[in-house]
Amino acid sequence: MCGRYTLTKSIKTIESHFKPVRISLKHFPSFNIAPSQLSAIITHSSNQLNLAGMKWGLIPSWSKDGSMGNKLINARSETLHEKPSFRDSFKKKRCLVPADGFIEWKEKKPYFIRMRNQALFAFAGLWSPWDSGEEPINTFTIITTEANKTLSPLHSRMPVILHPDSYETWLTADPKSLTSLFSGSLEKELEYYEISTAINSPKNNQASLLNPAGQSSFTF
Repeated sequence: MCGRYTLTKSIKTIESHFKPVRISLKHFPSFNIAPSQLSAIITHSSNQLNLAGMKWGLIPSWSKDGSMGNKLINARSETLHEKPSFRDSFKKKRCLVPADGFIEWKEKKPYFIRMRNQALFAFAGLWSPWDSGEEPINTFTIITTEANKTLSPLHSRMPVILHPDSYETWLTADPKSLTSLFSGSLEKELEYYEISTAINSPKNNQASLLNPAGQSSFTF
């Protein structure tokens, strides 16, 4: 699964990587993105890429209960086509979730997972608008798959990380053709190390959270 992630890169780096045509958010680097928080999301519409802020935890458009999003921060790739909560979004509202790392826990110890080259990347995601009758919001979820050999010692699941060459395919192709993107690849590209349990609190959001446990400083 994926219960926390990071997006510490600058808006210029995000723009350079994804090349969105339209940007409609104020971006601040985050070292501890938690469910229910707003984060940067890439969508595709009118033949262009859009970068906007959305709330993490998908609330289906038909839901009458906003708290449903608390249970839908992740979506299993194996059942996207059949689960009522995700089925429509999988067909029409797929998105990219920019990130540069994520956190997984084993035996209550948190581990930070990132690319060995510390590059920006994107999770495969789904999004949905939700209107409670007050202020409409857009929400998203991160898709997961079976963990690869590198990450399986930590957890049985991992987020689907897309290769840049697959971004357009994920956003625009027929959903029936997307299953090949769900493999838990990147075995050689990913690395992880233990970090402080201070990451457990969503209130904490500073660079030192990602220092290797037991070290006071670390160069990113």
